[in-house]
Amino acid sequence: MKKILITLAAVATLGATQGALAQSSGQISMSDQEQLLIAQIQGDKRAIVLSTLQLTDAEVQAFTPIFDKYQADMKELAKRYGDVLNKFASNYDSMTDDAAEEILKESFKVREDRNDLMKDYAKRMAKKLPATKVLRWVQIENKMTSLIDWQMAQIIPLAR
Repeated sequence: MKKILITLAAVATLGATQGALAQSSGQISMSDQEQLLIAQIQGDKRAIVLSTLQLTDAEVQAFTPIFDKYQADMKELAKRYGDVLNKFASNYDSMTDDAAEEILKESFKVREDRNDLMKDYAKRMAKKLPATKVLRWVQIENKMTSLIDWQMAQIIPLAR
């Protein structure tokens, strides 16, 4: 399960940023096998989350529309984060203070928006599910987010 979650976590941002960062820093490379595994798991996130939450049939009916909307909103945030990483990559060899300030500002905004989004969806889910299951969902999402952050920290070089 840990390997599935790590690979699943990488899906959210690696695809959007791999090319630009590889061109600018030479730091990213994924094998064909890793890319295939990511593509396979990308389609399975919902099943993994549902399995981990251990919802009743009625809870699944209440949870899935909320979760699907959350995933769509998170995909938009992942695109925004990918844009920030692409901006970092395009400025990597010639980073100015102005570019660094803009990257910092945008990066903090994406993180803030990600937390706000999770709070919003936790409130929505709390109207349909027991608090213990909402907490478990938040924990699952936080674990995946932490894994993404960890993966990205290994891949993205420090600014020059």
